[in-house]
Amino acid sequence: MKKDQNLELIVRLRKELHNNPEMSMKEVKTKRILMDFIKTRTKSLEIADMGLWFYVLKKGKDHSSPIAFRADYDAVTCADGCPRHLCGHDGHSAVLAGFSLWLDTARLEKDVYLIFQPGEENGRGAAICSALIEEKSIAEIYGFHNIPGYACGAVILLNHTFACASTGLEIKFLGKQSHAAYPENGVNPANAIAEIIRSLNEAIQEKHKGIVLGTVIGIEAGSHSYGVAAGEGTMRLTLRAEYQDEYDAFVAKIEKKAEELASDSGLAVEISRIEEFPATINDKECVDRLHKAAQKMNRRIVYPDEPFRWSEDFGYYLQKTRGAFMGIGCGVDHPALHTMEYEFEDEIIESVIEMYKGIALFR
Repeated sequence: MKKDQNLELIVRLRKELHNNPEMSMKEVKTKRILMDFIKTRTKSLEIADMGLWFYVLKKGKDHSSPIAFRADYDAVTCADGCPRHLCGHDGHSAVLAGFSLWLDTARLEKDVYLIFQPGEENGRGAAICSALIEEKSIAEIYGFHNIPGYACGAVILLNHTFACASTGLEIKFLGKQSHAAYPENGVNPANAIAEIIRSLNEAIQEKHKGIVLGTVIGIEAGSHSYGVAAGEGTMRLTLRAEYQDEYDAFVAKIEKKAEELASDSGLAVEISRIEEFPATINDKECVDRLHKAAQKMNRRIVYPDEPFRWSEDFGYYLQKTRGAFMGIGCGVDHPALHTMEYEFEDEIIESVIEMYKGIALFR
């Protein structure tokens, strides 16, 4: 099949995925669409159905030190409870499925695995799929994210941290309600909540080797009854950092502070980490390979001054093997990710596939 015909098929696939979004870890139809696309258009590839996810194998001459490429396929769950493809995962998975069409007839030195992953938005998918890294002794892994605000097709690289580690942190203080005229008869969590916010701001202002950021997402305490002092309160934070060690220390510090405040104030406390993501830390040699592939394509290459503050669960793979995650610009004025106006830019599909070809043939 001709190159332009393949591209037309991939764009059509991307639009079909876009019109059938599914929530994280519930991508039943999405998975079937992708598997059917590959099964009906390739002959030499092996497809392994792993339940929630699947992978594709193209065997090379040498079965040692295989490489892998990964795409996610869940949608963003919006405030109305409906899933929508507002992050471009429909494009990520369509690109990888399109790459399989080239792999089908390619002659490779090394085995190549394509990992099609659910649940990136909540950080659960890669934690499951990354078991394949150890099982198959995968030596390197690559992936990409489309990024608005950069020229269409520009290759965005970072030599160390690409995306920050982060977690949602829910802190629930349980005290004792009282009449507002006799607050001494109760145990009000308000002061503990205020102290957590003060401690959070102090921790952020300390000297760090990289980005450290804490954001108050929401606070709930007491009621609308002005005669009743609050007896319980919940605060929700998002904590993030550029370096994994600083992230671990930052989160532990806030959790410890909450426990100390509860103990000192006679409160009970419940702490939960929600949607935790490790830092996505690139290997420099793998970044260099992406750089050389982009150079061969005469693509604009951009090295941002700092990592992206958002998180990406690709970091789970990079905890088990070396690899690199890159960004591909989808337009300076393109609508931002996670907004209702956003849709993946089909113009970058061919660029990413060509980058992947360069990595697969590097050996």
